[in-house]
Amino acid sequence: MDWMTLTVGIPCLSHVPLGMFYRDKYYISDECLACLSEINAKINCEDPNTRPLRRALIFMDILNKDLIPILIHVNQPSIIRSTVELLIWLTIPVDCLIPAREMPADISMPKFMVHEFTQFLCSAKEAFLDPNVTQAVVDRLSFCLTHQPLTTRNCEFINYLLLLIRNVLYAPERHINITETEERMHPVGHDTASDGSQQRRLIWVLFAQGFDQILISLLTYSQKGEWVMTIVQLIALLYQRHPADKMQKLLDRKANTNCSSKDDDASNTCQYFDSTNSTITGSSEDIGLRFANCPETSRKYDPLVPMQDNDRNGVNVQRISKGKEEKKSKGTSHKQKQNKHSESHHFKTKIICDPSEEDVSQLLVEFIPIFLQNGFNALVGELHQKLIQQDVLVHSEKSFFLWLITYFMRFAPQLKLDEKYLKNVFVIDLLCNLTWDAIHQTEEFEVKSLQPSLDLNPFLRRLHLGITAISEFLQALDAYCTLAESKQTIDNSRENKKQSNVFQLREYLLAINDLRQLFLLRLRLFNPINQSRRYLCEIIKANHILLLSLERATKLSASQKSFDISEHLKQFCCRTIMARYGTALRDFKTNGPFVNDSIFTVLHHVGIDLDQVDLLCDPVILHNFSQIWACEFKLCEDWEDLIEYVVQKFMQDYRTKTDGFDEGSVPGIPDQMQDKQISLYNHTESTACENPSFTEAELAEIQILKTQLVASGLNSFYVLFFPPFIFFSFLSTGFQQQLCWIQKSLLVACSARLGTYVNEEFRNPVACLSLKMRLPCPIIPWTEVQASALNSNLFRLLLHRMGLQTSVAQTVPFPRIPFAWSAETLYRAALFLGPVDSQNIDFDLQCLTKVELQVPPCHINSLADG
Repeated sequence: MDWMTLTVGIPCLSHVPLGMFYRDKYYISDECLACLSEINAKINCEDPNTRPLRRALIFMDILNKDLIPILIHVNQPSIIRSTVELLIWLTIPVDCLIPAREMPADISMPKFMVHEFTQFLCSAKEAFLDPNVTQAVVDRLSFCLTHQPLTTRNCEFINYLLLLIRNVLYAPERHINITETEERMHPVGHDTASDGSQQRRLIWVLFAQGFDQILISLLTYSQKGEWVMTIVQLIALLYQRHPADKMQKLLDRKANTNCSSKDDDASNTCQYFDSTNSTITGSSEDIGLRFANCPETSRKYDPLVPMQDNDRNGVNVQRISKGKEEKKSKGTSHKQKQNKHSESHHFKTKIICDPSEEDVSQLLVEFIPIFLQNGFNALVGELHQKLIQQDVLVHSEKSFFLWLITYFMRFAPQLKLDEKYLKNVFVIDLLCNLTWDAIHQTEEFEVKSLQPSLDLNPFLRRLHLGITAISEFLQALDAYCTLAESKQTIDNSRENKKQSNVFQLREYLLAINDLRQLFLLRLRLFNPINQSRRYLCEIIKANHILLLSLERATKLSASQKSFDISEHLKQFCCRTIMARYGTALRDFKTNGPFVNDSIFTVLHHVGIDLDQVDLLCDPVILHNFSQIWACEFKLCEDWEDLIEYVVQKFMQDYRTKTDGFDEGSVPGIPDQMQDKQISLYNHTESTACENPSFTEAELAEIQILKTQLVASGLNSFYVLFFPPFIFFSFLSTGFQQQLCWIQKSLLVACSARLGTYVNEEFRNPVACLSLKMRLPCPIIPWTEVQASALNSNLFRLLLHRMGLQTSVAQTVPFPRIPFAWSAETLYRAALFLGPVDSQNIDFDLQCLTKVELQVPPCHINSLADG
């Protein structure tokens, strides 16, 4: 284009021939489409440090002079499509344009550019306050849905329109000044915060124009995978400043009002009840969804790629309608079916210029049951499948998926929503995916926490999200099981109960060992330096909900091999875990009854049921007990008896009580042996796999250890696989239990590779999902004993030589089984670690080809002969 060549890529107002106004109507030029296409092509390739084209377009005010008028007055599809695409580029959040955390300090964007882009986004938001602008977007969405079947081009355009609305909703509001005169004097804005009035007006107008119905309708199409991520981002923006517990109270108030005013409303959308299990509260603002973590977008941003988390200005909405059902009913029968439902729930009201917070809350309450009945199930199911099918999981997509589960699951039992509306939600695969993701986030946080200059807040929010999502899922499942049991008034037989999906799902919990161990892993890795006690309480609450579900499922389980909950609780008999519960008990005054009950329940199991009261005589726990007594804090009688018993036990035994457990060591591994490991490791590092030249003292020690090995009756190929001093060091320092842990993990991965867990992936979700996603399978150290092995240089060398760790240095917390390993390779690696117990094999050995161990000659043979 001439304007590009004349200005060296920087446009000026007279050289951008998009169109002009004439008699209050905008007319496009002949070069409008070509010009828009070239701008779209060049704006994504401009210098990310200076953004000359973007800044020039902002300076020209192309938004208000050309793009908005084109959106309102022009009806040519190709031009509208290019205009919408350019609007998406221009309304990208500043966080994505300038990721200051990811750029070196010497090339970071100057503050005045950040200011320019921010003020432009404020102007864009103000421009969309005009109902004519939003009406143009909503009308084009409706127009696309009336053309069946949807073409690929139409699906892309629908997503473009949704992305534009999302960007505008996410855009900041201009700061409020006290007077209009002061606002004119200070157009940039002050430190005073925005009250969200523009956001409320924007969403009010959108809903008045039927945007809520369009969102629900879009989730009924077979092509919904093209826009589900954008829709969940839009919904997150709508509910960002509205905590879920507040919405629950409004739902109860609305139900009570309806029941008292109209008794003939029994056929209403949903029934309400006061849920006694609704204990977990939060909001998307607390969880902290943000669109900020997108380092690659500083160079190249794809408008079709969903942005990252959202954590900024909240969205305030109110649900209204202008009665557009007549126009939409002219579509296909598919759309007519959706409109039939929408008409039954849509209500009309006139547009309010400045809706209040109360108006917004009432709108959101009205939308919740409609969304749960017509969109939630499809949205969760589609997002779940997309996340599993992706080779590389995007953090933002996982965060929005977890937020969706966390926020809306609690409303389903409160509304007594029928199970048929949750058929894609109450599935065991979803719970397995939540478990796998929570483990992945745990490992990622451990890696990121080692980088001192990195902001850990996004990773902390994801840790919190993973726990709350699992907690809400389990709590809703338990509520539906209770509800189903109460409905069985005629036949209460066990066989009849198993016909319900929720009962079957609850029984599956007994077999998900990874889920049970997840909470123990999180408790053990809790770091009070960079993790809050609120997060710790969420872990304890989620674990308590799981324990309650396991206890109920155990009583009703029809399987012969029932789950032993006592064996599981024995894993809590550890000073580290008890210290975490003591830390959570510090806030006993503000924890709430449910959290305190969750804490005292485990303390009671450990101290009374398992007779490990000494573990409760920890200074942190005893201090909390004394504080509870001092302030006469009211607890149930069982917990008061527990406190009294522990204190009396401590007073009786404190003089003779032995020193506490040292967390830096492991039972059976003396410190002198650990020092020996390091010295042997250093010697191994220099000699690699070659036969070293031993001193007489070393040969004598090896001979003694060889004699001990023969006396123990262990398999001789232990000695042949590694240099002798490495293997004997494993025996002398007590690594047998850790070697068994690695071996079992290899056998589980082998079973998954052979398809043993087909349709039963919940038995080992980590191994099965890693295989399904074509990712290396992590070997997770669930316990302190297992984790202690990873702190040993010698043990890491073993994993490195087996191919389970990329380097001897501990670059990742968890070892990994390569995805490329076949079942035969996995079984061969397991055999190298010792005899395989038949109880640990749950696959048919005939499925494997004969495994022959290729044992290289070793220096120990000559020692044995001598």
